[in-house]
Amino acid sequence: MKTAFTILLLILAVLASGCTTATPAVVPVQKTVIPNLTGNWTGPMLGFDEREGFTDHPNLTAVMTVSEQHGRVFSGFITFRSNSTESTDEFAGVIGRDNRTLTIAEHGGGYCTGEVLSKDEIELIYMQDGSPYSISIDSFKRV
Repeated sequence: MKTAFTILLLILAVLASGCTTATPAVVPVQKTVIPNLTGNWTGPMLGFDEREGFTDHPNLTAVMTVSEQHGRVFSGFITFRSNSTESTDEFAGVIGRDNRTLTIAEHGGGYCTGEVLSKDEIELIYMQDGSPYSISIDSFKRV
């Protein structure tokens, strides 16, 4: 009787300590590759401007050039051409930890948030506060 009680106590101690539970499955961590954004990007812009109202910027061509990238940090310039005028703004940006989200600050004001949609396509939401204020959706494709 004493032996049976000791064996029962030993079994209960093993069960209580969790030694009989299955080892949790090891889930491999998926590493996503940091996208390479270097190169030229262009595409349509739709937005709202304090002076113009809603606009698809029909006479404006924008070319974004990412000239340098070090890991998730990148920099470059964006050139706007409208009829016979041209202006260029420098920018710097970062790729989020998910390797998809983008945040960009432009020299002289303005900033973007966005997302890498594919290897050759990104969408940016541009915001300019103050006066005049504006906001636009920029759908860029690599050229």
